[in-house]
Amino acid sequence: MEDLSHARRDAMFESELARNVELGLEPSGGIGCYVHGTPSRLERWHYHDEYELQLVVQTSGRTYVGNHVGAFKPGSIVLISPRVPHNLVSLDAPAAGVGERSVVIHFARDLMHKAAELFADLHGAVSLLERDRCGVEFLNADPDLHDRFRLVQNASGIARFCALAELLQRLSRWPESRSFSSTTMPDAPGQRKAVMDPRVEKVRALVYRNYADRLSLAKAGHCAGVGVHTFSRLFRRVTGSTYTDFLISVRVARACELLSKSDTPVSSICYLVGFNNISNFNRHFRRLKNMTPSAYREHMAGRFGATAKPTHSRASTAQASTSSGRI
Repeated sequence: MEDLSHARRDAMFESELARNVELGLEPSGGIGCYVHGTPSRLERWHYHDEYELQLVVQTSGRTYVGNHVGAFKPGSIVLISPRVPHNLVSLDAPAAGVGERSVVIHFARDLMHKAAELFADLHGAVSLLERDRCGVEFLNADPDLHDRFRLVQNASGIARFCALAELLQRLSRWPESRSFSSTTMPDAPGQRKAVMDPRVEKVRALVYRNYADRLSLAKAGHCAGVGVHTFSRLFRRVTGSTYTDFLISVRVARACELLSKSDTPVSSICYLVGFNNISNFNRHFRRLKNMTPSAYREHMAGRFGATAKPTHSRASTAQASTSSGRI
C-alpha cells in the first residue's frame, strides 16, 4: 500500500520542464526561486519531484500538505518533500489581491545529498531533508531566516547554492518546528530508509493490508513470532511508537482519505476504518488532527484553491475494508 498515492490521485503533477516562465517560474537549473501573489494560477493542489521551501510574505490562510491541514500567516516557513501534494490557500487577501504572497524555492531532491558527499559540513542540511517524509513547518521564524530567503532569491550560480545551503543549515538548527507527518499517514512499507527489523515489517504490512480488522496486540505478536511483551518492546524500539498508536494512526489516515475524497457519512467511515464506536473515533481523530472529522472534511474541500473541486465518489470507499473488526 503506497504511502501518498491516494493523496496524489486528485493532485496536479508539476513537471520541472513544463513550468511556465511567463508566470515568473525560472527554467530548469538545479535551484529555482520565484515570487507569486494571490490570487495566482500557481496556487493549486499539486506535487513535483523537487523539494520546496516557501516563505509566506503576506496574508493568512490554510496549509495543505498530504493529509495535514494547518494554518499559515506572514512569516511562516514550510519545507515540503518531493512528490507530496500541497497547496497554501490565502483566506484574507484583499479583493484586489496581493502582488507578493510567497517566496518559493525549488531544488533537486539529491542536490544536498550529493554535495554532502564532498562537504561533510552539509550533513546538517541533509539531516533536515531526511527529518520527515512529508515536510516540516518552522514556527516563529525570525527576520534573519526571512533575509536568507532573499539572499537565495537575489543570487545565482554557485552563490545561490551557498545561500541555500546556509538557509538549510540554519533551519536544521531552528528550535521550533513541527513535522507534517505527525498528522499524516505513517511510513508505508518501502518508504522508511532505516533498516527495519523483518518481524516489525511483517506486522506493519499486516496493518496496512487489514487495518479495519481486529488486530490485537496478541495477534500482532503472533504475526511477529514472539510473545506480547517482547513484541511491544521490539516495536517501540524499532519504530519509536507503540503498536496501538501506530494502528490508530493508520486508521485515522485512511479516514482522512475517505473524508476528503468521498461523501460517505462520518459514522460509516468510523466503522470502515476499524473503530468500534463514533466516540472513540472522534476522540482519536481530534487528538491526531486537532479537529473533528466533519471539520477536517470541510477544511480539505478548500485544498484546490480557486480550481474546480473533483466530484466525490462513493466508489472510493471500495478500497476500505467493510470489516467491523477492532483493536
